[in-house]
Amino acid sequence: MMESNQEGYQTLGWIINQSERGLFLVIADEIIQKEIVGIYRRGMVGIYDYKQHPSDYLFRDLQMWVNTLPETRIFIIANFHLAIQDKESLNRLNFSRDMLESLGKNFIFLTTPYGDEQLSMGAYDFYSFIKLKIIFHNDYETELEKKKELIFVVNESEEKEKWEGETLKQKLEEADILIKQAEDEKDKAHYEESEKLLLKALKISEKLFGTEHLEIAGIDYQLAEVYERQCKYKEAEEFCKKGLQIKEKVLGEEHPNTAISYNNLATIYEGRGKYKEAEKFYKKSLQINEKVLGEEHINTATSYNNLAGVYESQGKYKEAEKFYKKSIQISEKILGKEHFNIVLSYSNLAGVYKRQGKYKKAEKFYKKSIQISEKILGKEHFNIVLSYSNLAGVYESQGKYDEAEALYKKNIQINEKVLGEEHINTAASYSALAMMYVHRNKDKEAKKLYEKSLQIYQKLLGEEHLYVAYSYSDLAEIYMKQKKYKEAEKLNKKSLRICEKLLGEEHPYVAYSYSDLAKIYMKQKKYKEAEELNKKSLQIREKLLGEEHPDIANSYNNLAGVYESQGKYKIALNYYLKAYRILFLKFGLQHPHTQLVYENMEITYFELNPEGNFNQWLQEKMQEYKQE
Repeated sequence: MMESNQEGYQTLGWIINQSERGLFLVIADEIIQKEIVGIYRRGMVGIYDYKQHPSDYLFRDLQMWVNTLPETRIFIIANFHLAIQDKESLNRLNFSRDMLESLGKNFIFLTTPYGDEQLSMGAYDFYSFIKLKIIFHNDYETELEKKKELIFVVNESEEKEKWEGETLKQKLEEADILIKQAEDEKDKAHYEESEKLLLKALKISEKLFGTEHLEIAGIDYQLAEVYERQCKYKEAEEFCKKGLQIKEKVLGEEHPNTAISYNNLATIYEGRGKYKEAEKFYKKSLQINEKVLGEEHINTATSYNNLAGVYESQGKYKEAEKFYKKSIQISEKILGKEHFNIVLSYSNLAGVYKRQGKYKKAEKFYKKSIQISEKILGKEHFNIVLSYSNLAGVYESQGKYDEAEALYKKNIQINEKVLGEEHINTAASYSALAMMYVHRNKDKEAKKLYEKSLQIYQKLLGEEHLYVAYSYSDLAEIYMKQKKYKEAEKLNKKSLRICEKLLGEEHPYVAYSYSDLAKIYMKQKKYKEAEELNKKSLQIREKLLGEEHPDIANSYNNLAGVYESQGKYKIALNYYLKAYRILFLKFGLQHPHTQLVYENMEITYFELNPEGNFNQWLQEKMQEYKQE
């Protein structure tokens, strides 16, 4: 018998990782059962929920279901108490005890305390075969009880008194249906429709429960997510904070659900490039999870993963790697090694290695994520496309263009088949292949795919969306390569205008837009304009990212190029050196970015000192930095 949910999840992890066969019993209310099912749904676990498939217990039904999943070793049977409501069902369960055991699988039965009592009294033969009983606790009221309690409160109002009996029940169901429809529309990337449905559900729910109820907080967050997908970050932040205030008031600051809200707000800050604020709230969420749930809980693992992500965005790769590994260690222990969360964690860790130019390590973890994805989802599931795309990116970074192209094309085939041509994911796969064509100087093919991607984004998301802005920027690069500078400038300005409107002037993406436009001015020898934009880009990056971020090095390198083109070699050399120092300390000498700056710096040095000793000069300068 387990005394805490942390230990309960650890035990479930042991069953999934170590147990060969057996019958196990989990005692948890329906809210916790839903949480457990949600956590393990995306792994190599079969899940049968009697709430979704109401019926009395029959061994034959269970056996037929198990036989459809011959490779599966772990089966979770949720809401089992609903299948053993009468004496006949309990007798059938007793009679089938040996038959269940003979299937040679691990069966984890989830039931409420009432169901446990029924089993212990009415199905003793079955009960005696249980290898382990795990108890999960819920310190707050059930959702149904809370709804009933607040319904009585709202009935004090005249307007709400009209909603009684069957009408009240209908309104509850209507709100639930609207929320479900909104989720479906969101999954289809129909964000405006999802927003409308959620606002209707919110209006009904506020009449039912008042404005300070957890049901309202849930809808607030769903709205925040939809607004975030539409790049309406101000509205997303507003609803996320609204939901957080409700949870702080109802549950208190140190509740796991409040920790989730801190995490959600951090995610929005991260999307807006406010990394310090994001880090603050990710840490707050982590502290609560560690204190309340314990270090080895899936929510704590998620907190480590998210904190690692914001460290990665700030260029703190050692810290990111440390926390990604910590997240993986906990997740593997709880979920087993064949779960979709592990896929994402491996991909995240691989991404950090890729950023540092550690391509062999990145390739290793991307391949591990693909192996698990293919086993869990099959080879033609849209969620596996991300893994293929990530691996293709590593191949591309190493100049393995044929391997990369094959994977990018595979992504397109899967997305077109599963999601259709007019889907955001399909548009993204067109862009990924187009970018590789740019690197291979196949500009005609790249332009065609970029335009196709842009049309899909415009149709699905409207003109003012970041994906549209990115597409304009991508097309501008093609025009710049073709020396069509006016067309390139026009598109980059459109991209910049959208980014500034959606993100504000101080965001990393806006800094990139300034940098991209500066490159076009450089090509046209408009050095003053190029210098001004590169300085604006640098100022944003210094404010948001700190002085040691690789993007700062990128700005230094760009400014150096502007000065070098004007024959201002001394100033240029100083900026190249600053860029080189950051990249050398961050990535080492062999990283492609470090090598590029090294070559630029060497050329500029000899422009100033034709007879000089570049390596000796560089060594002395790096030594000076160490002494500072």
